Amino acid sequence: MHTEAEERYVSLRLAHGDITHVVDLLNRAKTLEDASIKTALVRYCIIEYAKPFNTSKGRFRSTFRRIDEESIFPGGNSDHKALITERDQRIAHGDITAYNPQLHYWSQQDIFPIVFKGSKLYDNMDKLIETILDLCDIILSYLVLQMESLEALFREQIKENDPPRK
Repeated sequence: MHTEAEERYVSLRLAHGDITHVVDLLNRAKTLEDASIKTALVRYCIIEYAKPFNTSKGRFRSTFRRIDEESIFPGGNSDHKALITERDQRIAHGDITAYNPQLHYWSQQDIFPIVFKGSKLYDNMDKLIETILDLCDIILSYLVLQMESLEALFREQIKENDPPRK
C-alpha cells in the first residue's frame, strides 16, 4: 500500500471478507439441529460481524474504523446496536454489569448459586440468524459501492500515470 486510499480499499476488502464469512456460516447454522453448536456458531458470527466496526490500526491512519456505522445505518439501527453490545459486553469481555448477577446462599445444600440476567438475543435463534443476514446484506451493499468508487479512482490514476503505448 502506498496511499491512504489504498489502505482504505484494503480495509474495505477485509471487511467484505469478514461479512461474507458471516453470511456463509449463518447459512450453515440454519441447517444445524444441535442447539449448542448452532448457538456457538452464531456467537462466533457476532464476533466476526463486529470486527469491521471496531478500531483498527493502519499504516497511514494510526487508528480508524474500517466501517463507519453512521454511513450504513444513518440514525442508528437497534438490531445492529444489540449485536455490537452483545459482542462487547458479553462475548468478548464478560462484563459483570451485562449479567446483573445476584449471589444467593442455599443453606440446605450449603452452596452459593448465582442467578443472572440472560441475553434475550438468543430467545429465537432462527429469527436472530435472519436478522443478522439482513444486516449483512445492507453492509455488503455499502461495501461494494465504496470499493467500486475507489476502484474507479484507481483506474483513473493508472490511466494518468500509464499513457497508452503506440
